[in-house]
Amino acid sequence: MYLGLQGLRVVVQVLPLAMSRALGRGLGLFAYRVLGAQRCAAMDHLEYALGDAYTPSQRDRITRGVFLNLGANIVEWLALPRLSTKGLQRLVRSEGVDHLRTALAQGHGAIVITPHFGNWEYISPYLRTLGFEGGVLARPLRYPEYESLLINLRAARGIQTLMRGSTKEAARLLQRNQVLGLLPDQDIDSLDGIFVDFFGHPAHTPVGPATLSVMTGAPIVPCFMIREGSRFRLVITPALSASEGMDRTQAAVALTKAWSQVFETYIRRHPHHWVWMHRRWKTRPADEAPWLARVPIPKPKRRRRAHPVLALAFVVSLVSLVAVFGGCGKPDGSVGTVGANATTDSEMGAGTESDAQMSAFKLTGYKPSGEKRWELSGRGAVADGDIITILEPDGIGYDESGRATYLTAGAAQVDQTNQHVRMEYEVTVHTSDGLWLTAPVLHWMPEISEVATDTPVRIETDHMLIRGRGLRGRTELKQSTIFTDVELVLNPGDDELPGERTQVIITCDGPLTFDYENNVAIFENNVHVQDPRGDLYSDKLVAYLDETSHTIRYAEAIGRVRMEQFQNTALSERAIYEPAIGKITLVGQPSLLVYPDSDGGDPTLAFGGLAPDTP
Repeated sequence: MYLGLQGLRVVVQVLPLAMSRALGRGLGLFAYRVLGAQRCAAMDHLEYALGDAYTPSQRDRITRGVFLNLGANIVEWLALPRLSTKGLQRLVRSEGVDHLRTALAQGHGAIVITPHFGNWEYISPYLRTLGFEGGVLARPLRYPEYESLLINLRAARGIQTLMRGSTKEAARLLQRNQVLGLLPDQDIDSLDGIFVDFFGHPAHTPVGPATLSVMTGAPIVPCFMIREGSRFRLVITPALSASEGMDRTQAAVALTKAWSQVFETYIRRHPHHWVWMHRRWKTRPADEAPWLARVPIPKPKRRRRAHPVLALAFVVSLVSLVAVFGGCGKPDGSVGTVGANATTDSEMGAGTESDAQMSAFKLTGYKPSGEKRWELSGRGAVADGDIITILEPDGIGYDESGRATYLTAGAAQVDQTNQHVRMEYEVTVHTSDGLWLTAPVLHWMPEISEVATDTPVRIETDHMLIRGRGLRGRTELKQSTIFTDVELVLNPGDDELPGERTQVIITCDGPLTFDYENNVAIFENNVHVQDPRGDLYSDKLVAYLDETSHTIRYAEAIGRVRMEQFQNTALSERAIYEPAIGKITLVGQPSLLVYPDSDGGDPTLAFGGLAPDTP
């Protein structure tokens, strides 16, 4: 088993990260199929925690996502030593770093906690690239060889691992005003804990982080490494500290309840990111009311159970041995082609009446003229009523001129009643015009050539990067709207470090509507243009795009326009912004608020345009 994992480690070192991640997802999918007890435990826990918030089929999709995430995690952990500092920074964007800096400003260190959520092992290495020093406090694993491997992977990035029980060493680390990482989200019999409400049920929760916080004065800072397509978003939430006037016991209880509630909030938002196979509610309160004792607590379907990561490591080891030393075979199956409103005639493998398996799958839609409108294929599929689940789907949509847009994902579900396709797990859309879109989940409606999602999205060209939440538009992305939390970066570079301001960034509350056919983009609500030479604020920004690069040629700011540069401010109702030369022209009857600089020299604001970088 260990040799198999080492074999996978060798493979990961030579493959591109994207291919390694695809291999990891495939291993995770295999584990989902093979580890029945773990799969059933995860689905039972989902039902216990979330009730009827999700249907059985939705719980199954979430569980599959958990396994896919763990599979991707393992190969990403193995690939960690080969990532450069800039490479790791390009993989992760962060929110709330100032919360951690504020916590450290108190001088007592910071206790950074996270659940087994997303890719938790990337948090400490990434924080170190931002200049934060520290280590992690971990409990010993059941198998020493795996523990040694994980410790060495951390050490390769300069992360110290302290074993559970090293309270003095942890306190010294915090006294040096460093960061201590913990994963306190599991029910572990050997740890002191209290019962707190977690998803509406009492859960035995370690009190160690809160006790350490009260003892040292270090605030608790919850954070979450959220997977978004091929990259991550690290969310750092505000620090938690005990209120004044509480004794130590009261403070520890209050802190434990507080961080547990934060964990629940993010797990509800991203349920497929958490390890639901862990028996989080196995320990019951001794004084539990008799009627509560009758509430069914999810239990494993088999007597013997394995730690989820170790169980997945076993599958990884087994499959990697076969892949490295035994070769891979391709299943033989026929592929059927069907019309947009027809049923599949793919050859069926073994299955049941409600769960028919296909060794391969292809679905095609046609225009009334007989031309191909779209097609969708996959490595294999499972039919359950009108829903077909496809593995490793590849979709192609054709616009009116016949140009193709390519869609890929880890899995997809096709509703045969309306041909709508729900794609999930690292969804990528690539257009013939050079636009790339990534999202965790994307709904594709090929018959009307539209896509939609309510998840975070990322759109890239050679000269522009757009981030936001929620999207609806044409499949080829020529006309689309991003609904909220919009950020656009012009000419994004690989060498820019966090905190540097060398690029033009435009943000707004949303929506952002862009129309590449007419080469225009409209930003609305609290628009902020951050230029290295000054800032521009307005209610709306109408940007006119270059036809080839899709980047902004010039833009018109409308409504409550405010330009700030150094300590000076200009106000107007309209302005013209030219990002290539950093010039803003105020239109109408602008008013100026000009203040002398700190040295008593002449004002530096240039009317009609932004001043040079240096006065």
